Amino acid sequence: MTDATEPELYPQYCFHLSPTINRWCHFRIRDILALKSHPGFRGQDVYFHINHPVKWVRISGVVVAVEERETRHFYTIDDGSGATLECVVKVAPRTAPGPAPVTAATAATTDSAGNSKTLPLIDAPIDVGHVLDIKGSVCTFRDNKQIRAEKIVHLRSTEQEAVFWEKIVQLQTDVLSKPWILDKREVRRCRKEVEARDSSHRHRRTGKRRSSKCGERTGLERVKTGLEKAKAPREEEAMARVRATTCFEESENKNRREGTPAARRPVRVTGLERRKTAKPVTGLIPMTGKYDALGL
Repeated sequence: MTDATEPELYPQYCFHLSPTINRWCHFRIRDILALKSHPGFRGQDVYFHINHPVKWVRISGVVVAVEERETRHFYTIDDGSGATLECVVKVAPRTAPGPAPVTAATAATTDSAGNSKTLPLIDAPIDVGHVLDIKGSVCTFRDNKQIRAEKIVHLRSTEQEAVFWEKIVQLQTDVLSKPWILDKREVRRCRKEVEARDSSHRHRRTGKRRSSKCGERTGLERVKTGLEKAKAPREEEAMARVRATTCFEESENKNRREGTPAARRPVRVTGLERRKTAKPVTGLIPMTGKYDALGL
């Protein structure tokens, strides 16, 4: 606890146990203006009543001023609590001259870039003097609180207004009149759940990265293995030639050192060699006839 008079603000992982965070809280306008912000939750549009986190609110009041712009309409609401609040309503840009009232039929549209935008649901056109039931989220613009409208309904009777005020009193009596208290064991349990969820998410991301890296490494190894297999026969053949040449050179060097002529290949015997080795002619050939002297 930061102060003896202020209750403890619980971490955001405990907000789902709050009775106010995920509901439309019926408020008077002066109570919305009294909501406090905390430095640890700035930019999240989360405000606190005592230590109750509040994001979604519901107000009812009379429209006392209207300001229309191209993409937004601003309605000033007075609920009789002594304060007024500005309600911001997104509208579709006008495509034709003349007023284009925002109704439930124009709840969805697209911007110039083609992105889908959600417009608030409004049951009828709004003007000064209308009594409205507005649902929306609390936000701050230039140090002034506003309501970004999500749904607007006209209240047609005093009975409907009385029912709305009864809901404000009921919420104030049952919930908002006392601090929100959690047991320490509940806070520890919520923290452990968040830590376990973050740890599992981190492990999943790490596992995906490792599996992708392993897959890439395995693919490269397969490619390298194929190239090695293709090179192996050629490398073996080249090595065999090198070994044969080396053996021949070693044999010749040894023969030179020992004075022994190197082994030569056997000479092929041809017909000429056989003729040279034939027996010499010893007898005389008789020379008769006219051309015997010429050997013809």
